[in-house]
Amino acid sequence: MDNTVLKKLLVEIPVKLCRSMNNEFIKSILKDLKIDLSPQHYMILKLLEENKQLYVTEFVEKLSITKPQMTSLIDKLSEMGYVNRTNDVHDRRKIYISATKDGERITSKINFTIDNQIDDRLVKLTEKEIDTLKNGLLMLQKFCFNCNKESE
Repeated sequence: MDNTVLKKLLVEIPVKLCRSMNNEFIKSILKDLKIDLSPQHYMILKLLEENKQLYVTEFVEKLSITKPQMTSLIDKLSEMGYVNRTNDVHDRRKIYISATKDGERITSKINFTIDNQIDDRLVKLTEKEIDTLKNGLLMLQKFCFNCNKESE
């Protein structure tokens, strides 16, 4: 069986989907909420919501950005009172980043708005389309998880 079309879709769709979610969807939500954050700032806060604290280098790896870019993003979040920097007690060269209470609140507010936006879009789909979407996303998740296991 020739999987040329499938392989092309597996490369193109996640990239386009992520770019669309980042550039259009999340940007418009941040603009509507009148929050002066970029999608990258939100992704940092989202990672902190999931992990409580991370080293700067972990963000660089997870977000595929440079350390100077990361420093700039963290500086702004820190100025806004959304994150704290803390030196690692065992290695002062390493810096932990964690969300403040204000950072957690703004992340919750953005998450709530994103959930509502998704609900507004899902209501336009039929039950069959929702099931197809769910199954496709689960399959993509399985595919991606297997890719990560193979690279370890």
